[in-house]
Amino acid sequence: MTSRMLRKHQKTTTATRTRRLLVCTLALTGTAAWASSGQAAITHPGVPIVSTAGVAQVRGTSAQLQGSINPNGATTTYYFQFGPTVAYGAQTTSASLPASIIKIKVGRPVSGLLSGYHYRLVASNSFGTAYGHDRTFFARSSRARIVIARERTEPPTVYGSTLTLRGSLVGPGSAGRLLVLERSPFPFLAPFEEFGAAPATTSAAGAFLFRVPSLTANTQLRVHTLDPRPLFSPIVTIHVAARVTLKVRKSKNGTLVRLYGTVTPAKVGARVLLQVIKAVRPTGSSERTSRFATQFATVAKRATRSFSRFSLVTRVKRTGRYRAYVPLRKGPLVSGTSRTVFVHATPAPPRKSKRKP
Repeated sequence: MTSRMLRKHQKTTTATRTRRLLVCTLALTGTAAWASSGQAAITHPGVPIVSTAGVAQVRGTSAQLQGSINPNGATTTYYFQFGPTVAYGAQTTSASLPASIIKIKVGRPVSGLLSGYHYRLVASNSFGTAYGHDRTFFARSSRARIVIARERTEPPTVYGSTLTLRGSLVGPGSAGRLLVLERSPFPFLAPFEEFGAAPATTSAAGAFLFRVPSLTANTQLRVHTLDPRPLFSPIVTIHVAARVTLKVRKSKNGTLVRLYGTVTPAKVGARVLLQVIKAVRPTGSSERTSRFATQFATVAKRATRSFSRFSLVTRVKRTGRYRAYVPLRKGPLVSGTSRTVFVHATPAPPRKSKRKP
């Protein structure tokens, strides 16, 4: 072997040993790590880069929460938060990562993890704390599952009214099972608690029904079986809209119309848009559709603690079906609309003749 070939062989052997040493250094207990050999060393350390991943090794309520971390050039500690809501309430034990790692997959064991629980990865170093995206764990069951019959496009429930929640327990042994309804009201930070209604019993086909009375705020609901190891349904969010009424009254001479109504609960200062159904023809289409167009606007004023009033006296130029629409920002309630009422256009007042002196 020539001296040139010998030097080349020694360089190759040295590079191979270096790569093996790097892989051995990155192997950590309870984690799987990798590094990119083409990535340059970090020259500007900072807050860790965190990503929440899935759940593995599920055994009953025990599992391993997973994610990935880039320590970003500083020694980093990490742990997982988990719990029934986005307030979490529990966390795993902490673990540490050296600053030399570029990116690493991590996993921490957890017990007491139920279907529908939220979790996320949290990592901290001397530059600050980073939070992974919130994720929700749903246990897979080949034996049974709970399905709630509710469409995403379903209209919101009106403030103070009763909601009928239907669903079914799918799978063997679904008949005659006891189910409990739980809720978490807006802003969905409180742990789920039983609604107070008596447990429902599934029919021979596994169907069940709950009646939820007097909803006064957006609410998350879920159903679970009364078993030592309960089976949970997916969480459904019920949107509750402000209750709006609209009435119409004409003046004695018929030239003016009073549009008035109420908003429940009281929303003093809220805008009230009075809209009429208007036929429109979309661009490039030969068919007509209808939409609501705003004709007038007013403001809700104080009436009682439980509701507010609005009123507007005006001339109506367009005959049609009108509604009152109260837009609300994100909060415990969503925007509400009244039922439509038919309003006739009002004639213009007679002009007074000018007499010459």
